Amino acid sequence: MSLTKRDLQAIADLFDEKFEEKFDKKFDEKFDQKFDEKFDEKFAPINERLDRIELRLDKVESEVSAVKSNQIDMRKELKIIDVKVSDTYQLALDAWGTSAENRHLIEKVN
Repeated sequence: MSLTKRDLQAIADLFDEKFEEKFDKKFDEKFDQKFDEKFDEKFAPINERLDRIELRLDKVESEVSAVKSNQIDMRKELKIIDVKVSDTYQLALDAWGTSAENRHLIEKVN
């Protein structure tokens, strides 16, 4: 049995294909593992900082929400105070007018 050049080429191609599959798979696995380790190692401080920033942002959002709620309450109270001040001012004007009329009447009588 004699192998031709074509047969030898087919065997070499098959060997190369199988070798490349196994080599590529092992290389890819090791590369991915090493890459993930290095990536995690290099970016761990950044991830930690981002986590801290996210916590602070959550706290700020909570505080802003509380401020908005308090602002709404303050506006309601200011409207109530505005009405009371207006009523008091009107009452004072009425009292001043009445006292002026009374003084005028007293001066006429005397």
